[in-house]
Amino acid sequence: METFLNQMFSTPSLYFSVPFIFLMLYWVMVFAGLADFEILDFDADIEADSDADTGGSWLEKLGLDGVPLTVAITLIDIYALALTYLARKYIMPLFDGILTATAIGALVALVAVIIALPIAAVSIRPLRQFFKTHEGVSKNDLIGTICTSTTQTVTESFGQATTDDGMVLSVRCATPNEIKKGTRIALIEYKPDEDVYSVVTETELMSMSSVTE
Repeated sequence: METFLNQMFSTPSLYFSVPFIFLMLYWVMVFAGLADFEILDFDADIEADSDADTGGSWLEKLGLDGVPLTVAITLIDIYALALTYLARKYIMPLFDGILTATAIGALVALVAVIIALPIAAVSIRPLRQFFKTHEGVSKNDLIGTICTSTTQTVTESFGQATTDDGMVLSVRCATPNEIKKGTRIALIEYKPDEDVYSVVTETELMSMSSVTE
């Protein structure tokens, strides 16, 4: 155990073992709900916007996009730490007397990062699906959407409908009307105070459109 710790906390492993400790403490805080795992993504977004005209951000070019920056940094550090540990144990002794410890340590650290980058990029590919974000749709954006009535009637005080993608909405319509269960209706107005939509039948909407034209 003592030998292992000496290896981990000697150059070049030291360059990555210390950040590894802080990263692990950070992830403990994330899982405890005390920190945001996208804490560094603000800076990444700014850089991505500045690089948009040059064909994409540096993260995209390295294959590290699609996950929070903290995830990418953690993976790079883990792989670089493992590589430097192995290099210190099996490769660096071969250069004793040829290069100074500082020079070979710096060289090994640099090579470890270069190798760790593509390995991290490969590891990130299956993780992207867990970090996909979807833009929220405001209720006003649904105006004009065609839905299907799911209640036997729709009145000034009662009615429900579903969109084609499964959203359930409260709808209202002046009576008398021809809406019944299964009728295709269109959302024409959203009333935020009541959180309901005013609707007309799809046929009425088409008629209104024809008159307007």
